[in-house]
Amino acid sequence: MEFTELTVAEYTDFIWNTTEMSHYFQLQENIKNREADGYPVVLLGIKAEGEVIAASLFSKIPTFGSYFYYSNRGPVMNYKNSELVDFYFKSLDTYLKTHQALYVKLDPYWIYKMYDKDVNYKEEHGTNDAIIKQLKSLGYKHTGFSVGYTMDTQVRWMSVLYLQGETPASIMKQFDSQRKRNVKKAQKYGVKIRLLGKDELDVFLDLYRETEQRAGFIARPDRYFEGFHQYYEDKVLLPLAYIDLNEYIEKLSNDITSSESKRDQMMANENKSDKQMKKIEQLDREINHMQDELLEMSTLRKTDGNILNLAAGMFFLNHFEVNYFSGGSSEKYNKFMGPYAMHWYMINYCFEHGFDRYNFYGVSGDFSESGEDYGVYRFKRGFNAQIEELVGDFIKPINKPKYAVYQAALKTRLKLSELKQRKRNKNNQSEDELETTENIVLQKGPDKISDPN
Repeated sequence: MEFTELTVAEYTDFIWNTTEMSHYFQLQENIKNREADGYPVVLLGIKAEGEVIAASLFSKIPTFGSYFYYSNRGPVMNYKNSELVDFYFKSLDTYLKTHQALYVKLDPYWIYKMYDKDVNYKEEHGTNDAIIKQLKSLGYKHTGFSVGYTMDTQVRWMSVLYLQGETPASIMKQFDSQRKRNVKKAQKYGVKIRLLGKDELDVFLDLYRETEQRAGFIARPDRYFEGFHQYYEDKVLLPLAYIDLNEYIEKLSNDITSSESKRDQMMANENKSDKQMKKIEQLDREINHMQDELLEMSTLRKTDGNILNLAAGMFFLNHFEVNYFSGGSSEKYNKFMGPYAMHWYMINYCFEHGFDRYNFYGVSGDFSESGEDYGVYRFKRGFNAQIEELVGDFIKPINKPKYAVYQAALKTRLKLSELKQRKRNKNNQSEDELETTENIVLQKGPDKISDPN
């Protein structure tokens, strides 16, 4: 086996043809995305007899006069092959020591445990303790089995719908009654889906920002989504659920006319049975409801226009799955069930394009009713999505003496930040003076550190 830097072509061929789990952050499209953020990328893999058998995309983040190497959802490899794991990570150590690495972080796309939709542990799949023990033996610190969301870590819990061996009809039968009902409601309203073009990211962002304000979840800047949209090309999809009120109003009018004609025919019968009278009463109720709906929709069209944008999402595609990254919806138009129409469209997209996994992606891991995202979990559970728990994050210092100084500097910065807040409150030191003192700590390296006092 040979550990080596891979060409983009070698890397891409492996990532698209491997049978191992892999994530959209490990796609070659992410190279330009990371480089646009100012982070060089290196592709490190193993070849056996000229064939790539393991690979990972690493970002090199300038840190403390060196580099923090980060493999986001990597490496991609058969982690059950302990010999391969040993060779990869020992070779990685050797490489990093000669390439200005301060430390390295991994959050592999490897499953730790699996659960059903109600978070009952699936014993038949076991617990993946072996890889955690092996990485620890190789000098990596496991940061633990985290719960919740933070800005500096990837989600560790996922909600996944398994499609292998299923059909749209059979998968729909597995939805709970609310999911079935709401998908059918969206269809009744005539909700449509179209994929947003390259110049329409703002349509997605408008719905995302509205939901962000309403739900209070962790915000991402526009440029974060712009990078994905620009560099992932056909590997990212932005489905928009919308309703054409002209078409819906026309359908309502036709349905009213049809129901009135049916009722009039029944009324013309002089000898009406009790069953017929009940049917007439039912038709009258339906007609009244449709007339109220027609009035409401006509008013809405006057105030909001003909086309209403209901919901949109950002989805990533790779050889392994379709992954729902993020989305948003309009609260004002909730009745049209836009998010349900969008997800049903994308589930069918999976069937049409041969994907076996529809990944609803992140849940916090706190499945209690008081959990920060219990509503999100409940929504995904209703589709019969199963729970996958990932192994978590691993960190290893490469330049240990410098890393120790770096950690001390981080603590100093935290203390300075607290000091700044206290002194700002007391007006004993200007904000600019404290900002300068704090920033010098992590500027270039240990030679720049000075006693703030």
